[in-house]
Amino acid sequence: MANTQPSPYRYAVIVGAAGVVLLVLGLTIPGVGWIAWVGLIVLILAAFLIRIRFVGDWIPTLFGPNERENEDNVPPPPTVERPS
Repeated sequence: MANTQPSPYRYAVIVGAAGVVLLVLGLTIPGVGWIAWVGLIVLILAAFLIRIRFVGDWIPTLFGPNERENEDNVPPPPTVERPS
């Protein structure tokens, strides 16, 4: 049995597919235009779900420790030569 992990974007894909279905149904069935608006809102929600996942993965590396925070790696201060 393979140890596979599900995609982190599976919920966004499902929400996006539901949005497309609602949008198509709302545009094709006369008199239920509100379904098209709901589909559009659901599509926008799917886009934000993908963005939230991407930004959530990116932020920890932005604020993570780097080599400059280690006191052993700090370069010595510059020396100024004064004219005699």
